[in-house]
Amino acid sequence: MRTTIAAATIAASLVMPGINARAQVFDRILNRNKSTTAPGQAPAPTDPNVTRANQSATYGASTPKEVLPNNSEIPAPAAPEDMKPTIPLPTGPFEPYMLTKQNGPFMVMAYAFRGPEAPRQALALVLELRNKYHLPAYLLLPKKFPGRSMIRGVPPQAPAFAMKDDVGLPEAIRAMDEAAVLVGDEKTTQDAFKLMHQVKKIHPVCIDGMPQMMHWRKGQGLSRATQTTNPFIPAEELFPNQPDVMIGQMNDGPHNIRYCPGRYTLQVANFSGRASLDPDHDPRFKGIMNAMKSPLATAADDAEQLADALSKDKEIQRTGYQPYVYHDRYSSRVMIGSFDSPADPAAAKLHNRLIEIAVDLNNRKVSQTMIVPANELLDLAPIKPKLATGPVATNKDGKGRRFDFER
Repeated sequence: MRTTIAAATIAASLVMPGINARAQVFDRILNRNKSTTAPGQAPAPTDPNVTRANQSATYGASTPKEVLPNNSEIPAPAAPEDMKPTIPLPTGPFEPYMLTKQNGPFMVMAYAFRGPEAPRQALALVLELRNKYHLPAYLLLPKKFPGRSMIRGVPPQAPAFAMKDDVGLPEAIRAMDEAAVLVGDEKTTQDAFKLMHQVKKIHPVCIDGMPQMMHWRKGQGLSRATQTTNPFIPAEELFPNQPDVMIGQMNDGPHNIRYCPGRYTLQVANFSGRASLDPDHDPRFKGIMNAMKSPLATAADDAEQLADALSKDKEIQRTGYQPYVYHDRYSSRVMIGSFDSPADPAAAKLHNRLIEIAVDLNNRKVSQTMIVPANELLDLAPIKPKLATGPVATNKDGKGRRFDFER
């Protein structure tokens, strides 16, 4: 029995050496108290300051030189001397030199900075490139693209009219303090390639007075410049696709939207196909005859018939505006009127007038579909380039009334 207990004790000491070590410490403390304290005598009082000093000496801790009061602001850590710029940094505003959608689209990234003073350092390089080398240099703050992610309302997902980004909290503080310098307003990749080799040969003076995290790159100037694009411009705008030939061929009727002289028009009807969650149980989608009679197949004819009927109606003629039709791969739309501004007062009058006569037009069988004027004007700027492959219209009288077709 004694042999078994001894073996178990040895095994426990091998498995749990930490517990045995702590037990030995407790034994020393008990033996020390027994040796320094007589029986029946209370232990001598200890000085807490001496105890803290012994603990500090034991664990290698040091007492802080300055104790901050409660609710006080902790000072920021000071940068090392070798990471501080040796030249005065500009203190002017950043806005006149910020990159926008109007710049580029093909550019060269000359240099990138990182640290608390990165924007000021980048501004110094921008000013030198503009004043000394006469290059169109711009300042870009990558934290305007938080997390390099796609956020709604942030370029390049922002609307086309948003020339600058508008990033709020908390996304604005999720990026490091970085800044980049982009150069060029080139329109082709070939021109940007030539500019890149020109920028690589530049050795700005301001960079020599700025800290370098990678010391072996000091003195290389802008030799690491790379070719890039304006990040505010989406890729589909950098390399636009060719116009759809089919759309150009579809829009060749007498009420083609290409004949609209203005940039804006008012949409009154939209013809498209039906949608069904269960096409297997919908008889309208079964058989070739039903497919030929579907709204998607007759959308183009319905739009042309509505535009022709509206152009002959006296009430529409009294408004002084003509109807137009636009066909694409998904629907056919009918529009009325031509305007140069989205806030044209005449468009509001036309909108109200069409609402007044919409029911009367339907009752008089002018159209089988009730016209519904849209609340906003339709911008034709992105639509008309799609018609470049269709028939070319030649204006005879300069007023958009007579046209000859050239195939």
